[in-house]
Amino acid sequence: MSYKIVVTGATGFSGSHVLEGLIENLDDSYTVIPACRSKDKLPKLYRDTAFEGDLLNNSYIEKLTKEADIICHMASWAELNGTIADSTKNFLEPTVNLISSALKNGVRRFIFLSAITSIPIDEERVHTSLSLEKIWPHYENIIKIEKYLKEISKSGMEIIILRLGLFTGKNYSLGLLPILLPRLKTHLVPWIKNGDTTLPLIDGTDIGLAFKLAALTQLDKRYNLINIVGKEVPKVKEVFQYLHDKYNYPLPHFSVSFTFAYFIARFMKFAYKFISYEPLIVPSIILLLEETSANNDEAQKILNYHPNVHWKDSIDIQIEQMSREQISNMRMNKK
Repeated sequence: MSYKIVVTGATGFSGSHVLEGLIENLDDSYTVIPACRSKDKLPKLYRDTAFEGDLLNNSYIEKLTKEADIICHMASWAELNGTIADSTKNFLEPTVNLISSALKNGVRRFIFLSAITSIPIDEERVHTSLSLEKIWPHYENIIKIEKYLKEISKSGMEIIILRLGLFTGKNYSLGLLPILLPRLKTHLVPWIKNGDTTLPLIDGTDIGLAFKLAALTQLDKRYNLINIVGKEVPKVKEVFQYLHDKYNYPLPHFSVSFTFAYFIARFMKFAYKFISYEPLIVPSIILLLEETSANNDEAQKILNYHPNVHWKDSIDIQIEQMSREQISNMRMNKK
């Protein structure tokens, strides 16, 4: 029997790595179908088989789900300082439509790219009573999608939610490093809680590996929620020290609590409405530095996932590419 694996967001950071991961050692019983807005950004290998279109178009969603046996949903709308309205229109609603169409058209397995920092381990905010919508609207919608997928699994479709760590590596997109590094140069970025929380980085290559395993592994349960992080999980201060020692980025000069950091970040997010330049920090950046206690135990048990790339090597790859390709500082909001 032959299975068709549709990869949405195939030209993005995670989608491009999933394509690479799937094509390696993939036997003839599987066909990979990229879904993206523009075929021109795909490797030549995929351009003839790709489905070009926009997930805001319901006819396009219908076409995808009629073709797919397995969907790796990598398409997203991540803005570090975005609005709930934009996230709902461009991410939540198309994703819910895609899931519903997948169920209707008999898609066997749906694999969703989620985020480790969307909910800490105790399922509650640790250092603030703010709702996720006020911290990061995108993550608020991620949780809504996770809950919807859990309900969908009761209808028979296999669901795998991969809560990924913070992206590093080649083909970099919006993420912590491109936003953080220019800010470190201002000497105004503080330690938060002395940099003692862990930073669950993951290289794009290991993301591709995780999704390949999620697509091909036989499951014991219909609903699976799995953390995916890199080979080693460093602390924030280890990462900053590495950036300082190898690339001469300034170390923070003082430390603040998470409570104070959220307060300042909320003020800057508010002030952003009245100024022409981007704020130094916003609540979403603070959230990324919260402790998650994430590990790969479940991923190893369910998927036999064993990451290969050390976080230092991944940072080196990303910074080298940024030095060649990034002309100006990456913005938190899409334009």
